[in-house]
Amino acid sequence: MRLQVAAFHVRTNLSYLVHEGLSADILYQKIGLTREQLDEPGFMVDVSLSETLLEFGSKQLDAPDLGFRIGKWGDSGRWGVLGHMVDCAQSIEQALLLQRRYQSLVGNSSKSEFTVHDKKAYLKWVPHHSCSRHLSEEVVTSWVAFAKKAIGLKLNPLEIHFSHSLVANLADYEAFFECPVYFDSEFTGIVFPADILHLPLVGYNPDLLNVLTSYGDIIVRKKQKSAANEIITQYIMNTLSEKVPTLNDAAEFLGVSSRSLQRKFKEQGTNFKTIVDDVRKDYAYSYLLQTNYKMSYIAQVLGFSEQSVFQRAFKRWTGMTPGEYRESNGKQLNND
Repeated sequence: MRLQVAAFHVRTNLSYLVHEGLSADILYQKIGLTREQLDEPGFMVDVSLSETLLEFGSKQLDAPDLGFRIGKWGDSGRWGVLGHMVDCAQSIEQALLLQRRYQSLVGNSSKSEFTVHDKKAYLKWVPHHSCSRHLSEEVVTSWVAFAKKAIGLKLNPLEIHFSHSLVANLADYEAFFECPVYFDSEFTGIVFPADILHLPLVGYNPDLLNVLTSYGDIIVRKKQKSAANEIITQYIMNTLSEKVPTLNDAAEFLGVSSRSLQRKFKEQGTNFKTIVDDVRKDYAYSYLLQTNYKMSYIAQVLGFSEQSVFQRAFKRWTGMTPGEYRESNGKQLNND
């Protein structure tokens, strides 16, 4: 599975590093890209290059909390067209729906989960297993920064969670989020009062939102017609918790015939069943390494009928059980 992130997101990170005094020429050289490429609409960058930039910047600035710093510094423009849509949304609820609908515009390196329980809303983020803590902290921090600005009221999250360990000063995080912040948690994400979902946002602009969503729809349709990598993987990830998608399901979603989609995959030296298997395998790694969820939950969201079926599939992929894999990579066990 080829992991990509939108160029405008990488450009935001690079701009922050330049703002902090690093040489733009050295940074572009480090990732092997030019300013013109990062300015190109629709250009996608391999996640490995984005991670290279973050790791280099963290070392040069002696900033183990680099993602947190970037999340506070940037604005919604870091997410391109999707970011501008969110700025124009009527409510947080609509912003979350837009995020899910147009996720492919910003890449395929993560998935989000949203639930409401006992008057609390849970917005969780599951990055690909190859993504670092920097990206996790940047995403969560930028979500909260957006909400603070967009609602226009002094409303804080109830809790912030990160599944990785704390490597900086906890007081800095608590000062910004203005709520308890937990590391080595079960998940990465935000817990906030559910009634915030329906509050009006100060930037609501229905006319501009219609323009932006129309433009977003054009880009998504082009990606669908070409069976773009980020569209296919995002579709599979979003569908697995409900059912394991078939070739016919994917073709219907993309608006193409099953035969033409099958031919497209054959030209790429693969088939839809293999792609589904690869996505399940990659996100099994991600859930095991980027969260502390129980095995039964991981099996469910990956579309396995039972935990034992997931365990057999994982052993086929790796020669290890999920618990052994998690333990061998230094994660705490939660194997129920």
